[in-house]
Amino acid sequence: MNDRPDQESAVTAAVVRLLPVLPLLAVVAALTAGCTCTAVSNRQWTGPTAPKISQPEDIAKNLRQNVNGEVGGFLRVAVFFFAPFMRLGIQGWTDLGYDGEVTGLVKQTAKSTDQFYTVDMKLETLQIDGENIPLTGDRYLRAEICLCEVKLAKKDRPKVGEKVWMRGRMVWDGDGFVEIHPRNATEVGPTRTQ
Repeated sequence: MNDRPDQESAVTAAVVRLLPVLPLLAVVAALTAGCTCTAVSNRQWTGPTAPKISQPEDIAKNLRQNVNGEVGGFLRVAVFFFAPFMRLGIQGWTDLGYDGEVTGLVKQTAKSTDQFYTVDMKLETLQIDGENIPLTGDRYLRAEICLCEVKLAKKDRPKVGEKVWMRGRMVWDGDGFVEIHPRNATEVGPTRTQ
């Protein structure tokens, strides 16, 4: 009449079957908790390693000479799953040790599920740690704006065709190029007039 022993043994058996999976679930939960766009790793386990940067001019030498590839629909969704691994240094970001300030013309934008708002721009000016750095030829830079930290209303986000000003940390993207990462909303806006 009493089914309680059978229920307890079924629960015990289920828990025993789940035990090997619990550490994996704990790691996944820890890596995906909170906003996924906030961390920059300084461990680069895979992907192109950051170039040696010993002076501000080295950053300018490593800027792209053409615009980055478009962040397509699949990638905008999938990056949410990759972000925890990027924080661990798998195709992640490396801090280059400098703050930058740029003005440029927005060529393309995309918002991803990891809460990054990506802005690719053709540069007009570049300053590294307050020093004006000359640009030779066309130079392009990707900005990754973490919307969890940089609280920009949709209407205030840079749009294609606009001239923008940004300040932020210069980082190496594990995909093989330099980026700028603004840290708050005061570091993103329309081009300032002198």
